Order: sequence, then C-alpha cells, then structure tokens
Amino acid sequence: MRLLLTFLVSVTVLCGTELEFDKVYSGPKKLTVSSLGASMGLPPHWNAVAKQGEGLLLFQDDTNDTIVMRSKTMNSVEAIRYLNEVHYLGDDRRIFPQEHIMKVSSRIYRRNYSPSGAQHKRSVLVYIILGPQERAVAITADYDVSKDSAFKVLTMNIAQALVFIPTRQLQNALDDLEMRLKGAHIVYVKDAGTYDEKRELWLCSDRRYLLKEEHTLEGGMSRIQEQKSGTWSVESSRLILQGNNGQEQTIDITREDKALLFDGHRSYELANHHCR
Repeated sequence: MRLLLTFLVSVTVLCGTELEFDKVYSGPKKLTVSSLGASMGLPPHWNAVAKQGEGLLLFQDDTNDTIVMRSKTMNSVEAIRYLNEVHYLGDDRRIFPQEHIMKVSSRIYRRNYSPSGAQHKRSVLVYIILGPQERAVAITADYDVSKDSAFKVLTMNIAQALVFIPTRQLQNALDDLEMRLKGAHIVYVKDAGTYDEKRELWLCSDRRYLLKEEHTLEGGMSRIQEQKSGTWSVESSRLILQGNNGQEQTIDITREDKALLFDGHRSYELANHHCR
C-alpha cells in the first residue's frame, strides 16, 4: 500500500525520459511516450516496454498482471460507446463489460470487465483518458481478482498522472511541400465505416519512410496491424509511397485554412524519434 500511496509523489519529482522502442524501463520513472502522444508515471516495481504497433506494455517480473496502453481517437460519446462493447485481450480472449461506467472526471472514464471462459480468477479494468483534439489513451489492466482494490488505486493513479504532449495540426508553413514533410512524424485516422484505420507515418530526410497501419473493426473486437517501408516522393499535391514490396500508395494532401489534410483527414505531427 505504501508503494501506491507514494506513486504520484515519486513520479512527479523525476525528470521525464523519452521512451525508445523495444527497451525495458523500470519504475519509478516518468516516461514520455511519443506513440501515445503523452507522458506518464511508471510505478515502482513495474517495468515498461513499447513495441511498434503494439502499444505500451507494463508488467512485473514476478506476476502475470499486465497493463496495456494504446492511443485512440475519440470524444466523450465515443468513449462511452467503446466502454459498452465487448473487447478482446490479445487475439482470442474476450472480455465483457460489468457494472456501470464510472465517470471519474470530465476526461477519465472507467469500467470493470470480466474475461470469458475459465478466467474467473482474473479481472480487467478498462480506462479511457480523453485529451485535446479528440486524442485519447485506452488503458487495459489484466490482473488477479484478489488484487482488485490495489489495482483500482494503482491504475487510477496512472490515469490521473497521464499528461498529453502538446501537438499541432500540420501547418502548411512552406510552399515547398516536399521540404515541409522531410523528417515529419504524422498521425491521422481514417473512418472507413465498419472499421477505423489509424496511420502513423515517418518520412525520413533520406527519402525512406516507415508506415504503420492499424485496422480496428467496429467495437474494437478485431485489430489488424501492418508495417510497411520504402521510399517517398511528392508529385504536385500527392505523397507517393513506393513500397519495398513493389506496391505504390498515393496520399492526397489538401489544405484547409492553414492545416494540411491527408486523404481529407485531420493530421497531427509528433516528435520524430525514428529518423531525421
């Protein structure tokens, strides 16, 4: 309990550390996680590792308890809808909503879930933390049911300590689009009706690119992730992605007010820690 009570104090006084993919960090530590667009406190005796396309995983060395954090795009109405739906843990374990949605504050929502099958000794908590510009973070905690009270305190502290990193809409500050996009790290979400498609794109100055696509079916019950790479170029107002597999992908770029839209969708620029 002492660990939980001192959590907020311990992470507040620490300097933030920029998280790198595939590197394990140990708490207590304050981490800046570009893939989430947020900074968060890692509790004492917990480890964290981020893998491209898989979110941020928090785990302990001596238990099977885990906390997974993923970036989302949603408002308060969509958050409530999300928490009313059945979801999956991993690829095959379904979790079902229980009790009522708890509105912790104007930006934090929480609901208890229970796993299917013979997982009655496990419990799941799902949080949605809303940020600016319809940015959000989903937290899913999977733990032994005997630790329910302690985990509610722990996860609440993590949710309340999470701070979104300021971003800006990608500005059309330069007439030369190619120069503007060099070294950019761009995120946008396409709503394709029955599924959402999140795209995260790194455009390196050496003309290489990395594209991560995540397709989520309505309800979040199925998620397909793809990662592509190749070379990029600009033709007029189109971004051309020439994949290493020989396939070409075109993204139409338009201007609305002072912002650039990718395939008609609002785009945001984050810090690029993958390449220059």
